[in-house]
Amino acid sequence: MSFRGIKPARRRGVKTSSAGRWAILGRPEAGRRGTTVGGEAGKRPVTIREVAERAGVSISTVSHALSGRRPISAATTARVREAAAELGYDPNPNARSLRTGRSGLVGLILRPRYAVAGTPDRAETFNRLVGSIATEMLRRKTGLIHVPDLHDPAVASVPMDGCIVAHPYGGDTALAELVGRGLPVVTVEEDPEQPDLPWAVRLDYPPVVEALLDHLHDQGARDVLLLSGTEDNAWNRRPRETYLAWCERRALPPRTALLSEGLTPGDVPELVQPLLSGPDRPDAIVVATSDFAPLVAESAAAQGLRVPDDLLLAALTDSEHARTSIPPITAMDLTHEALAERAVELMLARLSGAETPDGPVFLTPELRLRESTQRRK
Repeated sequence: MSFRGIKPARRRGVKTSSAGRWAILGRPEAGRRGTTVGGEAGKRPVTIREVAERAGVSISTVSHALSGRRPISAATTARVREAAAELGYDPNPNARSLRTGRSGLVGLILRPRYAVAGTPDRAETFNRLVGSIATEMLRRKTGLIHVPDLHDPAVASVPMDGCIVAHPYGGDTALAELVGRGLPVVTVEEDPEQPDLPWAVRLDYPPVVEALLDHLHDQGARDVLLLSGTEDNAWNRRPRETYLAWCERRALPPRTALLSEGLTPGDVPELVQPLLSGPDRPDAIVVATSDFAPLVAESAAAQGLRVPDDLLLAALTDSEHARTSIPPITAMDLTHEALAERAVELMLARLSGAETPDGPVFLTPELRLRESTQRRK
């Protein structure tokens, strides 16, 4: 099932709550559920899906026809409006919230503990994700609430019709709490313990990680060290699983180590330098976080090793750190803009009463080959 094709007008705006604990981005103007049947209190709300079925069109067509955010033929618009009138569907969010108790707001929970650790430039990956989700919500005239701590009493009562949970952990407690409350949830990346939850957008890591490892092998690497992060999420789990399977197929001994995402720049060289000294040093390193990759390159230089001649180096995220390093570092772009677009589409579809998808939506990261893994022939 696809929910693509929603391209409403762009809007901007930021409003911060007086409590200072969360922010509402945009204005909660666009809703997906209607009023009670016939406008009478106490009856079941009419959903946009029912309007779509009555008019014989898609849910997105109903949304565009009623909002005017995308050109729809006059005949189709008239049919949609007639169906809405017959069913008593009212797309006005203010009237809807009074009658149904819905806020017109969607929550966002960013699960990684170190997503915004350190200086702002270290958070580029998550800035892209959060900013893109906010932009997509604004385009659809829907409010967004950032929820920093689900268990904070000041946040527990924040109104939200649904919630996007980004990069959940294995057996994620926040995800379980939301589901237990009966709140509609969409995840960006899967809970590794529940990979088949249908309301999710997932990154298909294996083919891209395999392509990276094959590239390193083609460049002569036979001893590849994987420096994973310590967060128990899909971004760490899936590449590690793929790496171990690749080593087995290639009959190469796997070498893995952990670098916590919470380390400071001063911590990394102290931990990495011992791995680069001695006759058994690796000839290629894949490090999870892109901001650590240049620090690995500096540690290699301190040992008299040149990248890429003596050591191939790549990262499992892409950022300005990788792009501006000397040499520029090969990296895997997590395409957070595309993740955000699909997650918002799924959330609004779910709130509109759409049928449960057959499975998660899969997107493919982009491998960006740069000089750090290109040996001179």
